[in-house]
Amino acid sequence: MKSTPTPRARFIAIIALLVVAGAGALVFLNTQGTKSAKSHPINTHTSTEATTQTTSTTSTTATTRTATTTAKPRVKPKPKEDSVATALDGALLNHPVVVVSLYAPDVATDTAAMNEAKAGAAAVNAGFVAFNIYDEQLARQLASLLGTDFNMTNPEVLFFKRPRTLAFELQGFVDSQVVAQAASNLHPAVEFWASEAAGICRHYETSLGTLESKVRNADLTTAAGRKEAAAAMDQAAALFNKEANALGAIKASAAQANSFAKVVAGYRRAATNMSSEAQALRRNNLVAARAIETRNATLAISINTLVGKLNLPGCTA
Repeated sequence: MKSTPTPRARFIAIIALLVVAGAGALVFLNTQGTKSAKSHPINTHTSTEATTQTTSTTSTTATTRTATTTAKPRVKPKPKEDSVATALDGALLNHPVVVVSLYAPDVATDTAAMNEAKAGAAAVNAGFVAFNIYDEQLARQLASLLGTDFNMTNPEVLFFKRPRTLAFELQGFVDSQVVAQAASNLHPAVEFWASEAAGICRHYETSLGTLESKVRNADLTTAAGRKEAAAAMDQAAALFNKEANALGAIKASAAQANSFAKVVAGYRRAATNMSSEAQALRRNNLVAARAIETRNATLAISINTLVGKLNLPGCTA
């Protein structure tokens, strides 16, 4: 049974704090090559076309009768249900904003633009739908949905709000950050910078989890166990510093910038404390390790207070 679990417990708490910490880079929307769309609800129309073969009359010289045959009318297949409207309504049912990517298949630029739009939508929890404008039926439905005055291009990104209202559009290739910022502007319930920071934290989650397990499983009653725990703490401290640097590059909203900067500074102090604790374990100085743990516990309370003010769910230590 391990006799000194406290440094381990502190390390796990700080890992949990940093792995789930949320914040994100505010990317200003590049308006070049974009235009505002008319905000209006739009409906779809479907039509059925039918063609009928004309009646033909044939006569024979072998008889005095005139034979008349009437071909059965051939009706073109009825268009399928309006899949454009169905897809949009389904996405809007679960998301207040839906990102729509218009693309041409087998075009590298269009495929890349579609992937960027999808990533941007996911970053701010917006819905996402992609339509191939070279599909004649889909193109017809889109034209009916958007109106005759709409100039449809590819690649292009459209932003819809409830109830199926085109709110904004971006023409040409745009990256995921621009898409995310535009979607966030339309529904800023979760600010974009916070969502971006959450992505940064997820990037380090697996590696930090592995190091956490090493510290948790190390036997601190032995020199080898303390050495193993100290090595894992040093590696984790290095990762925390990288994470703090990435978070520090984020530009939070003006009203929250000062508090967010203090949170990032708190993460850096936690990493420094972790390195100091690793050194104390190597020296077999458990008294110093406990003192460092106490400082980090106080630091965690301070960070939690700031996180509460920033309204960042899941960021508590």
